[in-house]
Amino acid sequence: MSPATSTAAHRTRRRALRALAVTVLAVPSLVAAGGAAEADTARAAKYCSPVGTWTAQVTTSIPSAGTTSFTFRADGTMGNDTDTWYRTGRTTFSYDIWHPHRDASGNVDGSVEGHQDAVMSDADHWTSHGVSQVIDLQGNVVSSFTVDVVATRTS
Repeated sequence: MSPATSTAAHRTRRRALRALAVTVLAVPSLVAAGGAAEADTARAAKYCSPVGTWTAQVTTSIPSAGTTSFTFRADGTMGNDTDTWYRTGRTTFSYDIWHPHRDASGNVDGSVEGHQDAVMSDADHWTSHGVSQVIDLQGNVVSSFTVDVVATRTS
């Protein structure tokens, strides 16, 4: 082997070893960064979860206002057998409500059905906006109104 070939081979070998060393040193960082990113994603998913109990101020276009509570369960159900929720994004979710509508005497004369789109501002607060309808026993829409909710986590 000539001295020029030996020097070129030595340089090539040195470059290959340097590239290998850089790769070996970089892989743990990438793995750790990937693990950290996965942990951040898991933390964000938990951070933005509505699962729990909430107290809320509700305002409608009827007009009416009041305080209520919501319970969101991990399985997508809420505090009763008819209401459901589902995640729509990292910090967003939607929920659907249904409950009987009663006349002035307390008799069921239809139902109230509503859909809300919610945004969590942090782990303990969300707001939502949607439309609810009063539907009579024959399935006719009697009235429609907007609903705005501002909620704070209680547990």
